[in-house]
Formats: sequence, structure tokens, C-alpha cells
Amino acid sequence: MRGSCALRRSICTLMLGGLLAIAIALTVSPATAIDAASPPPNVAQPAAAKPAQSSYKPYFFEFRARSAASYGHMYVLYGQVNGRGEIIKSDIAGLHPAGDANDCENCSLGSWILGHFIFVPSETGASDGDLEEKYVTARYRVMVDAATYKRVSAYISKLKADKPMWNALINSCVTFGNDIAENMGLKTPSSVFLEPKDYVESLRDLNGGKPQKALRFAAPSVPSAEPAKPGTPAVPSKPKKQPVADLPASQAAGVASGATR
Repeated sequence: MRGSCALRRSICTLMLGGLLAIAIALTVSPATAIDAASPPPNVAQPAAAKPAQSSYKPYFFEFRARSAASYGHMYVLYGQVNGRGEIIKSDIAGLHPAGDANDCENCSLGSWILGHFIFVPSETGASDGDLEEKYVTARYRVMVDAATYKRVSAYISKLKADKPMWNALINSCVTFGNDIAENMGLKTPSSVFLEPKDYVESLRDLNGGKPQKALRFAAPSVPSAEPAKPGTPAVPSKPKKQPVADLPASQAAGVASGATR
């Protein structure tokens, strides 16, 4: 009888121990599974790769000053360059008295003199000598992306469309260029009563620029001629006339003035 009681106590003890072990196992297992699924806290997770942003800026705005018979002229040459840094597309914006033409080089002289006293009609494109590098006295070029070029070009087109009157003191080539520089967000000189060369150099210094070399114009591409039909004599095609702003300087001078300086 005594042995039977001891046996029962042993069986009860074993059963209680087994139930306790099962309960402990059920309690520990989920935590262990969660810990196993989570990475160790001291292991750095790889950061998601960010797409590389291109710094390629194939468009430019170049503020220029050039010599003239008086105190000079300021204008903006702007456009696009190719992978070699050569100009493939360009235009010019600059405010100056109207009157000059291919067959009348100094016809704006009268307007220029009057413009020191009253407002006179103006032009806002290229003027004689703008593309002749030997006359350039100062430059400050800013390379921009496509979005900036589109925005500033649209602003320049609006300035041209407004057909402003020219006055040497109030609405000159310098104030015209200054408006473009401000639209680009550049730091501008505190005064616009500066000669073109002084203004451009001051603009360059205020924006941390350094002296720059001139950009070269890319050689014009020659389209391939279609083969002549049998029995038809080959007739040379006339070259297409380019806008003044798209010609190399040596060629553009003749187009602008009707003859080489």
C-alpha cells in the first residue's frame, strides 16, 4: 500500500513537470521566432540607392560687353552647346537704338545722340560687332539646365516683344541686361549707371565668377546630297542662309554689316 502511494506521487510529479515544461516551451517559442526573424540590432541595413542626378548643363547665358565708337555696348548671347562645348544654337538679346541695316551701317547714329535726351525707337537683337571676338571686352557666362533655359528664354522673348524705347540713362543696354540677370536670380550691381565693361565685370565678381575663354561655334553640318537621276545634270544647291547669331564670328561680321570690318 505504501509503495502504491509512492508510485502515484511519482506519476503526479512527472505529469506536473511535463505540463510545466510544455507551458514554458509555448511561452518562449514565439519570442524566439520573432527574434530570429528580426536582424540583429547592431547590423546596419543597406540604404536604398538614390538615383544619380546629372550635373550636365548644356545651355548657357553669356553677358557680354564690347567696345564701340562710344562707351561700348552690353548684350546677352545665349544658346546650347554640344558635348565638346561648342555652340550649336544661339541667339542675342541686347537693347540699342534702331536704324542700322545691312546697307546702312551708321544710320542709328542720329537716334543714339537723341537717345541721350529723349526716348527713341530701339531694337533688341544682334547689332554690328556682337559676334566679333576682337571687340569683346568682358564676359560672364552661366551654364544652366533645360528648365532654367526655357524659363529665362521665355522672359527674354517677352522683353523683346514689349519693344522698349531706348534711352542712354533710363532704359539702356545695361538696364536691359540687368533685368535678365535679376530674372536668373543672379546678384546684380547696386547701380546700373555703369559702362558695359564695368557692369559685366562687377556682375561676374559678385557671383564668384572668374575670367572665361570664349566658346567656339560648332562647324555647320552639311546635309548629304541626294544622288542625281540618270540623264539629269547635277545642279549645285544654294547654301541656306543662317541667322547672324548662329554663324561663326568671322562669317557673322560680314552678314551683320554687309562687309568685313
